[in-house]
Amino acid sequence: MRKGFTLVEMLVVIMVLPFVLLIIGGLFRTLIRDIPKSYSVAQENTILLNMLEQLRQDSDRAQGLPGSFAEHAANDNMLLIALEAGVISYQLKDGQVIRRKLTGTRQGEAQEPRVWSLPHAKIRWRVWARDGKGYAVETKAHIEQNVRGQWKEKMANSHLYFAGSFGKALIQR
Repeated sequence: MRKGFTLVEMLVVIMVLPFVLLIIGGLFRTLIRDIPKSYSVAQENTILLNMLEQLRQDSDRAQGLPGSFAEHAANDNMLLIALEAGVISYQLKDGQVIRRKLTGTRQGEAQEPRVWSLPHAKIRWRVWARDGKGYAVETKAHIEQNVRGQWKEKMANSHLYFAGSFGKALIQR
């Protein structure tokens, strides 16, 4: 009866151990780094989809998509939607989307802002117009994630929202 390991057994363990550690290290890296990053991307995408749902609801009730209102002008960072109760603005600013009801005065702009924090989201909207009147809003959005030093687009989506009765009239044609 022997009480130790042979030299061959020790060499086999020494040769196999680095491969086992490499596999375990990859699992730990995934558990510690990749899963939380993926969770944060999915969480930010959920916030983005909630914002897009609010935009869809406003577009469904829209009476138009004006190019300007008071001192505000629609552009790459601001979208204006005319509703029966007033004008709603969506503004992209510092990693946030801010929805406000505009009254035409600075004091009224502070009323009821709704803010979605989207620090890694890239959102672009474009108003489709016919005869100088906006009838639809096209949005393209994605979340940017740094993967091993390279920025990747995750959860990319595109939506087209028709403005209230304008969209219904175009569909019926």
